[in-house]
Amino acid sequence: MLWRFGTFAFVFILVRVISIIRRKPEDDESGELESYHQLSVFPKDEALHKFLKSAFHYYQLLSGVEQLMFRKRLALLLKSKWFAGRKGLEVSDSMMLILGATMVQISFGLRRFYFPKFNRVVVFPDVFYSRLFEQNLKGLTVYHSGIVLISWPHFEHGFSNPNDKINLGLHEFAHALYLDYYGNRLMKNGFSRWTNVAMIVFDQMQHQLEGHFLRKYAASNIHEFWAVCIEHFFEAPVEFRTELPQLYEATARVLKQDMAKRVLSMQKLDST
Repeated sequence: MLWRFGTFAFVFILVRVISIIRRKPEDDESGELESYHQLSVFPKDEALHKFLKSAFHYYQLLSGVEQLMFRKRLALLLKSKWFAGRKGLEVSDSMMLILGATMVQISFGLRRFYFPKFNRVVVFPDVFYSRLFEQNLKGLTVYHSGIVLISWPHFEHGFSNPNDKINLGLHEFAHALYLDYYGNRLMKNGFSRWTNVAMIVFDQMQHQLEGHFLRKYAASNIHEFWAVCIEHFFEAPVEFRTELPQLYEATARVLKQDMAKRVLSMQKLDST
Protein backbone atom coordinates (compact mmCIF):
# COMPACT_ATOMS: atom_id res chain seq x y z
CA MET A 1 0.00 0.00 0.00
CA LEU A 2 2.92 2.33 0.66
CA TRP A 3 3.98 2.33 -2.98
CA ARG A 4 0.48 3.44 -3.96
CA PHE A 5 0.66 6.45 -1.68
CA GLY A 6 4.15 7.21 -2.97
CA THR A 7 2.78 7.20 -6.52
CA PHE A 8 -0.02 9.55 -5.50
CA ALA A 9 2.52 11.88 -3.90
CA PHE A 10 4.78 11.89 -6.94
CA VAL A 11 1.93 12.65 -9.34
CA PHE A 12 0.46 15.26 -6.97
CA ILE A 13 3.72 17.23 -6.81
CA LEU A 14 4.60 16.66 -10.49
CA VAL A 15 1.28 18.13 -11.65
CA ARG A 16 1.91 21.23 -9.56
CA VAL A 17 5.45 21.62 -10.95
CA ILE A 18 4.30 21.29 -14.57
CA SER A 19 1.36 23.65 -14.02
CA ILE A 20 3.54 26.30 -12.42
CA ILE A 21 6.21 26.03 -15.13
CA ARG A 22 3.60 26.46 -17.87
CA ARG A 23 2.00 29.51 -16.32
CA LYS A 24 3.11 33.00 -17.16
CA PRO A 25 4.37 35.11 -14.23
CA GLU A 26 1.29 37.33 -14.36
CA ASP A 27 -0.93 34.25 -13.94
CA ASP A 28 0.38 33.51 -10.46
CA GLU A 29 -2.63 33.56 -8.09
CA SER A 30 -0.43 34.96 -5.34
CA GLY A 31 -0.32 38.43 -6.91
CA GLU A 32 2.47 40.97 -6.66
CA LEU A 33 5.20 40.32 -4.11
CA GLU A 34 5.41 43.92 -2.95
CA SER A 35 1.89 43.77 -1.48
CA TYR A 36 2.86 41.20 1.14
CA HIS A 37 3.32 42.31 4.72
CA GLN A 38 3.86 40.96 8.21
CA LEU A 39 2.32 41.56 11.61
CA SER A 40 2.86 45.25 12.36
CA VAL A 41 3.48 44.89 16.10
CA PHE A 42 3.43 41.56 17.90
CA PRO A 43 1.13 41.89 20.95
CA LYS A 44 2.49 41.71 24.47
CA ASP A 45 2.25 38.32 26.09
CA GLU A 46 -0.72 39.09 28.34
CA ALA A 47 -2.70 40.64 25.49
CA LEU A 48 -1.90 37.70 23.22
CA HIS A 49 -3.04 35.26 25.92
CA LYS A 50 -6.38 37.07 26.28
CA PHE A 51 -6.86 37.19 22.51
CA LEU A 52 -6.15 33.48 22.00
CA LYS A 53 -8.20 32.53 25.05
CA SER A 54 -11.26 34.23 23.58
CA ALA A 55 -10.73 33.60 19.87
CA PHE A 56 -9.03 30.23 19.47
CA HIS A 57 -10.77 27.09 20.74
CA TYR A 58 -7.71 24.81 20.62
CA TYR A 59 -5.75 27.20 22.85
CA GLN A 60 -8.46 26.89 25.50
CA LEU A 61 -7.76 23.15 25.76
CA LEU A 62 -4.09 23.64 26.63
CA SER A 63 -2.53 23.71 30.08
CA GLY A 64 -0.84 26.89 31.31
CA VAL A 65 2.61 25.57 30.35
CA GLU A 66 1.37 24.50 26.93
CA GLN A 67 -0.28 27.88 26.36
CA LEU A 68 3.02 29.59 27.06
CA MET A 69 4.78 27.31 24.56
CA PHE A 70 2.00 27.98 22.04
CA ARG A 71 2.49 31.76 22.33
CA LYS A 72 6.26 31.43 21.95
CA ARG A 73 5.87 29.24 18.88
CA LEU A 74 3.37 31.63 17.36
CA ALA A 75 5.78 34.53 17.81
CA LEU A 76 8.61 32.58 16.15
CA LEU A 77 6.45 31.28 13.31
CA LEU A 78 5.02 34.67 12.36
CA LYS A 79 8.50 36.15 11.96
CA SER A 80 8.90 34.11 8.77
CA LYS A 81 5.37 34.46 7.35
CA TRP A 82 4.08 37.09 4.93
CA PHE A 83 0.42 37.85 4.27
CA ALA A 84 -1.53 39.53 1.50
CA GLY A 85 -5.17 40.40 0.92
CA ARG A 86 -6.68 40.24 -2.55
CA LYS A 87 -9.64 41.90 -4.25
CA GLY A 88 -9.80 44.73 -1.74
CA LEU A 89 -9.48 42.63 1.41
CA GLU A 90 -7.11 44.05 4.02
CA VAL A 91 -5.43 41.46 6.23
CA SER A 92 -5.56 42.68 9.82
CA ASP A 93 -3.18 41.75 12.63
CA SER A 94 -5.88 39.61 14.25
CA MET A 95 -6.34 37.68 11.00
CA MET A 96 -2.59 37.03 10.82
CA LEU A 97 -2.60 35.83 14.43
CA ILE A 98 -5.43 33.36 13.80
CA LEU A 99 -3.87 32.07 10.57
CA GLY A 100 -0.54 31.62 12.34
CA ALA A 101 -2.24 29.99 15.33
CA THR A 102 -3.81 27.41 13.00
CA MET A 103 -0.35 26.45 11.77
CA VAL A 104 0.90 26.19 15.34
CA GLN A 105 -2.09 24.02 16.27
CA ILE A 106 -1.43 21.41 13.61
CA SER A 107 2.31 21.24 14.29
CA PHE A 108 2.13 21.68 18.07
CA GLY A 109 3.37 18.16 18.82
CA LEU A 110 6.30 18.40 16.40
CA ARG A 111 9.78 19.74 17.00
CA ARG A 112 9.81 21.40 13.58
CA PHE A 113 6.68 23.50 13.78
CA TYR A 114 7.30 26.47 11.48
CA PHE A 115 6.42 25.23 7.94
CA PRO A 116 9.70 26.44 6.39
CA LYS A 117 8.63 25.99 2.76
CA PHE A 118 5.35 27.88 3.19
CA ASN A 119 6.15 31.50 3.96
CA ARG A 120 3.23 33.27 2.24
CA VAL A 121 -0.51 33.25 2.90
CA VAL A 122 -2.94 34.96 0.51
CA VAL A 123 -6.42 35.78 1.77
CA PHE A 124 -9.47 36.42 -0.45
CA PRO A 125 -12.85 37.96 0.46
CA ASP A 126 -14.63 34.92 -1.04
CA VAL A 127 -13.95 31.98 -3.33
CA PHE A 128 -11.29 32.71 -5.94
CA TYR A 129 -10.59 31.48 -9.43
CA SER A 130 -7.55 29.22 -9.76
CA ARG A 131 -5.81 29.11 -13.10
CA LEU A 132 -4.00 26.05 -11.81
CA PHE A 133 -7.24 24.03 -11.59
CA GLU A 134 -9.43 26.23 -13.82
CA GLN A 135 -12.23 26.54 -11.27
CA ASN A 136 -13.31 28.51 -8.21
CA LEU A 137 -11.80 27.32 -4.95
CA LYS A 138 -12.11 28.04 -1.24
CA GLY A 139 -8.49 27.14 -0.56
CA LEU A 140 -5.33 26.05 -2.32
CA THR A 141 -1.85 25.01 -1.22
CA VAL A 142 0.92 25.46 -3.82
CA TYR A 143 4.12 23.67 -2.86
CA HIS A 144 6.76 25.12 -5.17
CA SER A 145 5.57 28.68 -4.64
CA GLY A 146 5.34 28.19 -0.89
CA ILE A 147 1.86 29.75 -0.84
CA VAL A 148 -1.42 28.92 0.88
CA LEU A 149 -4.49 30.67 -0.54
CA ILE A 150 -7.58 31.01 1.66
CA SER A 151 -11.12 32.36 1.34
CA TRP A 152 -11.49 34.31 4.58
CA PRO A 153 -15.25 33.85 5.17
CA HIS A 154 -14.88 30.11 4.68
CA PHE A 155 -11.87 30.11 6.97
CA GLU A 156 -13.89 31.97 9.62
CA HIS A 157 -16.82 29.59 9.21
CA GLY A 158 -14.51 26.69 10.01
CA PHE A 159 -13.82 28.18 13.43
CA SER A 160 -17.38 29.29 14.15
CA ASN A 161 -18.24 25.71 15.04
CA PRO A 162 -15.20 23.83 16.39
CA ASN A 163 -17.06 20.50 16.37
CA ASP A 164 -18.63 20.24 12.90
CA LYS A 165 -15.59 18.51 11.33
CA ILE A 166 -15.24 21.17 8.62
CA ASN A 167 -12.36 23.61 8.94
CA LEU A 168 -10.79 25.16 5.85
CA GLY A 169 -7.76 26.44 7.75
CA LEU A 170 -6.93 23.04 9.21
CA HIS A 171 -7.57 21.46 5.81
CA GLU A 172 -5.21 23.68 3.81
CA PHE A 173 -2.46 23.74 6.42
CA ALA A 174 -2.76 19.95 6.62
CA HIS A 175 -1.80 19.88 2.94
CA ALA A 176 1.09 22.21 3.71
CA LEU A 177 2.20 20.01 6.60
CA TYR A 178 2.25 16.93 4.40
CA LEU A 179 4.11 18.64 1.56
CA ASP A 180 6.58 20.29 3.93
CA TYR A 181 7.35 17.37 6.23
CA TYR A 182 6.14 14.03 4.91
CA GLY A 183 6.02 14.18 1.13
CA ASN A 184 9.57 12.92 0.72
CA ARG A 185 9.85 11.25 4.13
CA LEU A 186 7.17 8.55 4.05
CA MET A 187 9.25 6.13 6.12
CA LYS A 188 9.86 8.67 8.89
CA ASN A 189 7.81 10.27 11.64
CA GLY A 190 5.36 7.35 11.76
CA PHE A 191 3.91 8.23 8.37
CA SER A 192 4.43 4.77 6.89
CA ARG A 193 2.09 3.32 9.51
CA TRP A 194 -0.43 6.07 8.86
CA THR A 195 -0.29 5.25 5.13
CA ASN A 196 -0.90 1.55 5.69
CA VAL A 197 -3.91 2.18 7.91
CA ALA A 198 -5.25 5.06 5.79
CA MET A 199 -5.23 3.11 2.53
CA ILE A 200 -7.48 0.43 4.06
CA VAL A 201 -10.09 3.02 5.05
CA PHE A 202 -9.62 4.95 1.80
CA ASP A 203 -10.27 1.79 -0.25
CA GLN A 204 -13.37 1.05 1.82
CA MET A 205 -14.70 4.53 1.07
CA GLN A 206 -14.39 3.91 -2.67
CA HIS A 207 -17.13 1.28 -2.28
CA GLN A 208 -19.17 2.73 0.59
CA LEU A 209 -19.54 6.46 1.05
CA GLU A 210 -22.88 6.67 2.79
CA GLY A 211 -22.87 6.58 6.55
CA HIS A 212 -19.09 6.82 6.84
CA PHE A 213 -17.57 8.78 9.72
CA LEU A 214 -15.30 10.74 7.38
CA ARG A 215 -17.14 13.04 4.99
CA LYS A 216 -17.38 12.09 1.31
CA TYR A 217 -14.69 14.49 0.15
CA ALA A 218 -12.11 12.27 1.83
CA ALA A 219 -12.66 9.71 -0.93
CA SER A 220 -11.53 12.18 -3.65
CA ASN A 221 -7.90 11.13 -3.39
CA ILE A 222 -5.46 10.18 -0.66
CA HIS A 223 -4.27 13.77 -0.20
CA GLU A 224 -7.79 15.00 0.51
CA PHE A 225 -8.25 11.95 2.73
CA TRP A 226 -5.28 13.12 4.81
CA ALA A 227 -6.57 16.70 5.08
CA VAL A 228 -10.09 15.56 6.03
CA CYS A 229 -8.60 13.26 8.66
CA ILE A 230 -6.84 16.25 10.21
CA GLU A 231 -10.11 18.20 10.34
CA HIS A 232 -11.86 15.29 12.06
CA PHE A 233 -8.92 14.68 14.39
CA PHE A 234 -9.14 18.19 15.82
CA GLU A 235 -12.89 18.78 15.63
CA ALA A 236 -14.32 15.36 16.58
CA PRO A 237 -11.42 13.48 18.20
CA VAL A 238 -13.41 11.35 20.65
CA GLU A 239 -15.81 10.20 17.93
CA PHE A 240 -12.86 9.63 15.58
CA ARG A 241 -11.15 7.40 18.14
CA THR A 242 -14.37 5.43 18.66
CA GLU A 243 -15.28 5.00 14.98
CA LEU A 244 -11.81 4.45 13.48
CA PRO A 245 -9.45 3.63 16.37
CA GLN A 246 -6.51 2.43 14.26
CA LEU A 247 -6.63 5.43 11.95
CA TYR A 248 -7.00 7.76 14.92
CA GLU A 249 -3.98 6.21 16.64
CA ALA A 250 -1.90 6.45 13.47
CA THR A 251 -2.88 10.12 13.03
CA ALA A 252 -2.06 10.88 16.66
CA ARG A 253 1.35 9.26 16.22
CA VAL A 254 2.13 11.33 13.14
CA LEU A 255 1.04 14.59 14.77
CA LYS A 256 2.46 13.56 18.17
CA GLN A 257 -0.62 14.76 20.00
CA ASP A 258 -3.71 13.02 21.37
CA MET A 259 -6.74 15.27 20.93
CA ALA A 260 -9.27 12.78 22.30
CA LYS A 261 -7.33 12.50 25.54
CA ARG A 262 -7.01 16.29 25.70
CA VAL A 263 -10.74 16.87 25.18
CA LEU A 264 -11.78 14.21 27.68
CA SER A 265 -9.38 15.59 30.28
CA MET A 266 -10.83 19.06 29.84
CA GLN A 267 -14.38 17.73 30.14
CA LYS A 268 -13.42 15.96 33.35
CA LEU A 269 -11.99 19.17 34.79
CA ASP A 270 -15.10 21.11 33.81
CA SER A 271 -17.34 18.59 35.57
CA THR A 272 -15.50 18.84 38.90
